[in-house]
Amino acid sequence: MGGLSSVAEIIFGHALSEAKRHDREQAEALHLLSGVRRWQEEQFDQRFPGLSTSILNALNRLRGDSFKTPILEDALMRRLLDVVNTEDVWNLAAELISETKEQREELSSISRVSSAALSSDDEEAIEPTEDELTASKRNRSSKKDSRPNGEDPFPFGITGSLIERIAAIAGKSTAETATMVLNDAAAVAVYVLGTTPKDLESLIQTASGLSFEMQNPVNEISTFIREISLIPDAAAGKCATQLALAFVEVGEWAASIDNEVTQSEIDRIDEVRLLFRDQLGERIDTESAAIATFEQKFSNLIGMESVKTDLRKRLDFLVVNRRREKRGLKADVHRMHMAFLGNPGTGKTTVARLFGELLNDMGLLPTTKFIETDRSGLIGQYIGQTEKMTLKQIDAADGGVLFIDEAYALDDGYRDQVGYGHEATSVLVKQMEDRRDRLVVILAGYTEPTTKYISMNPGMKSRIPTLINFPDYSLDELRQIAVRIATNRDLVLGDGSVDCIVDAVASEKSADGFGNARAVENVLEGAQRNSINRTSSLGNLATEREIKTIIPEDIPKVVPQIKKQFGFNPSSNNRKAE
Repeated sequence: MGGLSSVAEIIFGHALSEAKRHDREQAEALHLLSGVRRWQEEQFDQRFPGLSTSILNALNRLRGDSFKTPILEDALMRRLLDVVNTEDVWNLAAELISETKEQREELSSISRVSSAALSSDDEEAIEPTEDELTASKRNRSSKKDSRPNGEDPFPFGITGSLIERIAAIAGKSTAETATMVLNDAAAVAVYVLGTTPKDLESLIQTASGLSFEMQNPVNEISTFIREISLIPDAAAGKCATQLALAFVEVGEWAASIDNEVTQSEIDRIDEVRLLFRDQLGERIDTESAAIATFEQKFSNLIGMESVKTDLRKRLDFLVVNRRREKRGLKADVHRMHMAFLGNPGTGKTTVARLFGELLNDMGLLPTTKFIETDRSGLIGQYIGQTEKMTLKQIDAADGGVLFIDEAYALDDGYRDQVGYGHEATSVLVKQMEDRRDRLVVILAGYTEPTTKYISMNPGMKSRIPTLINFPDYSLDELRQIAVRIATNRDLVLGDGSVDCIVDAVASEKSADGFGNARAVENVLEGAQRNSINRTSSLGNLATEREIKTIIPEDIPKVVPQIKKQFGFNPSSNNRKAE
């Protein structure tokens, strides 16, 4: 994204998010136009009244079946490079509206035929009657009224295109498939809510845009997902997984339609996840899950089960509350800030970055920006510098995540005097509230001092609704981490080397501030240096395998102390394990 202005970068992120949400391999003009709309919804609707609904309907009909990370068309990227200010954005939007008008009209015409076909057992499209057209118009009007600005940024999950793909794989008619799937959706909603809303059938029809006859009473959730996954078709696992993910979205939607979001509803959404994971068994298609689910972001992390559970529950609350906001219902104040508490090397930075990407995928953050800093990046040397330095870091992270490591260092320790840390904290507190819809601040550090720092400032405490504890890794998990780091560095661990690494780390495991994965990495760095010294006498006669291999004699007996670096790239093979 080099060369993009800050406003263009936000719109770029929105466009890719729209393409992801609609399973498209490439972000096109409609996705970019929707990105502009998401950037400033009120302004967009004032400038282009009535257009939001048309765009959203067109995007739903443009849904694809790709599970790859989308890219933006080259021609559109070149146009984004020319966007440097607000006026450029609106000029681009006007151009895109003109260019996509014909496409939206064509999609609208196709949809009328598809909708008629979907609601009939007959394979041929049926021309709608005048009464049906009137009812359809009334239904669209009702649907628009239930979504402010015509938008629900979080999909209901069940769409006509998904029904058609399932029907093709299952060998059933679209009408029969729609009945089965939507009744399962109703059963999911009832399960999450713990009761059956009297207007559930009409709510589901409005949310999905599909017609079906709801069973009464709603039966328990069927095993349809398991049946799909077992079909001898290469796409069966992927399709079944996508349907399972859609049902999870239905559960989130259900939790957003009643009077309040309860912890029991969030817990039951987790139970829905486990139910469908059980139905899928080993046939979960991780590639398809990689687009829109929490699991794909965190499945490769070793351990951290309690962390993943806490984060998933928090995400559920954020999604359900944002759904409620879009419905015009009462919702909790939308704050995404967090504190990650625990010893070094427990994965706090990695999880923070992945969670920021996930929030962007879900439409809760406009970009995937991730800025990592500590006290030295926020505090100036002279009076007046601190506010500017802190604001500079906040501006750099705007639209994404600002990760402040060793946040407790901002506690100056003064009782009666105001220090630079206090000044930086005051700036942070104000900006965390002012930018709460587009910025996530994550404080990280040792549990006790970080908790104390947060509690010292009432404003900071009220702005951080979530504190997540990162436990130390077990020795078995540290063993797995050692193997993974060595593999990433293209190192070969000779016989007994892993045991020696674990022994070196274990000797310090009970010490305060134990380094966990960072300690493992430090041991491997020391071992790699010792290996180089050991083979250096052979010069160019040393074989490639000898140079790569770590033997027990190379392993330091104690963990070398290597200070963590800031601004590293966690996707590189040499990343620090925080």
